[in-house]
Amino acid sequence: MASTERPQDDPEQEEDEVIVDVSTSENFIEGDDARDSHPTEVAAALRYAAENKYDYGPKLRDADLQWDVNGIEPMGNGISRVFIDYTPSASFRGLSGSEYIDVDSGGAVLARRQIRVPKQNLPVVLIALTVVSLIALAVVQVLLWANPFDSGPELYVAGRTLWIRAELPRQQPYVVYNAPSSAGAINQWAIKPEGQGTEIVIVETVLTNQTSGAVRMVVDREAAELRIKGSIALKPVNVIDRSYIVETANDRYLDPEFRLMWGGFTLNQGEELRGHIVFEAPLGSEFSDFRWLAGDTAVVRYN
Repeated sequence: MASTERPQDDPEQEEDEVIVDVSTSENFIEGDDARDSHPTEVAAALRYAAENKYDYGPKLRDADLQWDVNGIEPMGNGISRVFIDYTPSASFRGLSGSEYIDVDSGGAVLARRQIRVPKQNLPVVLIALTVVSLIALAVVQVLLWANPFDSGPELYVAGRTLWIRAELPRQQPYVVYNAPSSAGAINQWAIKPEGQGTEIVIVETVLTNQTSGAVRMVVDREAAELRIKGSIALKPVNVIDRSYIVETANDRYLDPEFRLMWGGFTLNQGEELRGHIVFEAPLGSEFSDFRWLAGDTAVVRYN
């Protein structure tokens, strides 16, 4: 059964998973100015965050949280993206959590995404261990640069600033995944082909910023290409527009690990972004390569 509600990310976000900062534009309005210019949207976003703490995961959903408006970004069509920072308590010391909530001019919440989980400052001993780990990682990176593909197919490549891994394309009739709706209920969503004689193709993608201070990107239909051997380059499917609610408990194409990779991000040094890019391709297509084009450029070739 189709629905106009838009899916959100998985609320059971694991610790030390994707950690990114908000991506701002020329239209971004900061702090108190955001409250003054868009009071309805800001109030609705803060109220929704406080009333729906499930999205913070099992460790924080029952915690005493404090919220602060980072800013707001008008998105067009009367929709505003409200960026919110949050911390577990007044005594918390470390990097705050961050999320954004899309709200229309009437105060209705349309979508929500967790951007970054709170991260407590590390004790001195752990900092020392981290330094040792980073040195070891640097040695590994040198080895990867010297001969990165001895042990398997060329799925992990370096761009100018990002390391990019694209798994082998997975072809199937459709995909089903779990995500909360704007009403807060956990639903099963599906993405299916629109054309005749086509199928869904999923590429799990990992972006890692090891060298640059910050890489800003927008993951949309221009962010990547999947090339068919001797044929055309496919653009990603808009997973937000193409997702619809289904009523099924068990489905062979239900993917509990499926995560939408869509929207604006800033990937700081040492951070990783992991998700799935969805394409629609003719049945039985063979693919030559996957090209990443957002924030950096790299080609992953399939042998």
